[in-house]
Parts: sequence; C-alpha cells; structure tokens
Amino acid sequence: MEKQLSGKGGFSYYVSDEQLQAFQRLSPLQRLKWVEDARLFTLLTRTPETANRQERLRLGKTIVEPPAFGS
Repeated sequence: MEKQLSGKGGFSYYVSDEQLQAFQRLSPLQRLKWVEDARLFTLLTRTPETANRQERLRLGKTIVEPPAFGS
C-alpha cells in the first residue's frame, strides 16, 4: 500500500497491510473495545477549543462563532 498525500491540509496517516491484518484477526467484541478505547482517549485528550468545536458541530452550528456584526 502506498502513502498518498493530498496537499490540501488536514492530516493523513498510513496503515500497513500488517496492521489491517492484525485488526481483521480481532473478534467483533475486541474490535468494539478497540473503537471504544480510541473514543475515550480522544475525549480525554482533546483541548477545550476542540471540545467547543465538536459541541458546535453536534448542535448543527459552524465550527467557530461567526464574527459579531460590525466587528
């Protein structure tokens, strides 16, 4: 598998064939635990700014507050 970068910002990462095969060998319950552990890790390590942006998205708003009129 070849690493591809878009050059459009954001982030990217590479998952090797060996990593995919290791995940494939997990039972459905082990996969769910893996996903839950990743979810908890991201919740515990996010910054207040990230938490605010995620909450705004959850509420269907834009990621950041629009500028106040006349600012």
